[in-house]
Amino acid sequence: MQPFAVLVALSVLATSALATPTGNFTGPVPEYGNNCSGSFVCAPSLGADCARAVASVNPSATYTDQAQFSVGHCLVIYATNGEGAQPVSGSVIIDTARSILSTCSNVCGSFGTNNAGCPSCHVTLNYRS
Repeated sequence: MQPFAVLVALSVLATSALATPTGNFTGPVPEYGNNCSGSFVCAPSLGADCARAVASVNPSATYTDQAQFSVGHCLVIYATNGEGAQPVSGSVIIDTARSILSTCSNVCGSFGTNNAGCPSCHVTLNYRS
């Protein structure tokens, strides 16, 4: 009977070890495929226009699908890809856009906003003529 008790104890230990996350787990994995793609005209020189476009977003306002902000040759847009209005705060749009600016060397890209229930919601920075 004692070997059985040892086997049960090892099973419990192994199961609890598998259920306990380790490392730098900070939250759910983003569902949207972040990318640094955009117009072939995108370049670091677009950064100043994009920074001003992002600054025009009201952090305390609520925005819905197709909300657009533009300055000069930069367009910032919040889109849901057919998932309806999906309200989001301006601060989420700002934070997501700033992530694109700090990550994408060509300034343009699309990053997910991680809205609950909306895996396709995202912010895009791109060139506009």
